[in-house]
Amino acid sequence: MGNFAETLFPNARMVVPSWVIPGTYLENLRFLEDKPEVQGVELLFFIYNNEIRDQLDAEWERIRQFADRFIFTAHLPDTLLPEHEELVHRLNPLARNFIVHPGLPENAHVLGAMVNSWAKKYPPLSPLPYRFLVENTNPGMLEALLPHLDGDVGLCMDTGHLLMDGKNPADFFAKYRERIGEIHLHGIDREKAALDGRLPDHRPVRATESWFRTLFPLLRDFTGNINLEVFSWEEAAAGIQSIKLCVNS
Repeated sequence: MGNFAETLFPNARMVVPSWVIPGTYLENLRFLEDKPEVQGVELLFFIYNNEIRDQLDAEWERIRQFADRFIFTAHLPDTLLPEHEELVHRLNPLARNFIVHPGLPENAHVLGAMVNSWAKKYPPLSPLPYRFLVENTNPGMLEALLPHLDGDVGLCMDTGHLLMDGKNPADFFAKYRERIGEIHLHGIDREKAALDGRLPDHRPVRATESWFRTLFPLLRDFTGNINLEVFSWEEAAAGIQSIKLCVNS
């Protein structure tokens, strides 16, 4: 399907979360189906309990029918436990990548061993080099986990978390470029956060921001997923518009 996203990122996929409108996974997929810029959807499982399991059971076959329209990735629970392999096994036929939060540094060796074993049990889908991608979250967490990860586990670069930590996403990208399989592309807005009570990050990227202007040219050759990790369609559309402005400037 030739469209704006493929023209802009010929080797990458533009992805949005499975929560851009209030509703279930299936309701969000139906909403996104006619949005040509969106090539993929990241199924969000920040928690995985009986309610989420029941919803997934009820919608699973209809979700799978969207495999010809979207590529799928999955964000695994914030605190990853051995029993969550049930979810990985369930999503294995559909999800190209699984996003993992690194967790507390004191548990790094345990999490590393578990993710390493899953990466071997659920290998990457050709031609992807990585199936499991560990995200940079709070300062020090990824750094503590990295020594415990095998080389067949990749990374997910989160620009908002880097900005909150005072770091330049372009520097992180340059350092880990060969290992990054997905980018969570979002900005920060502390002024809006003070007004609406939400987190400062997970805000649309803005074409005028210097960090984005520096990073943007590097993404033209990126071969992974570019996930506009915001949680409303209005904000996702604003991020897409910022990207369009960079293309045309």
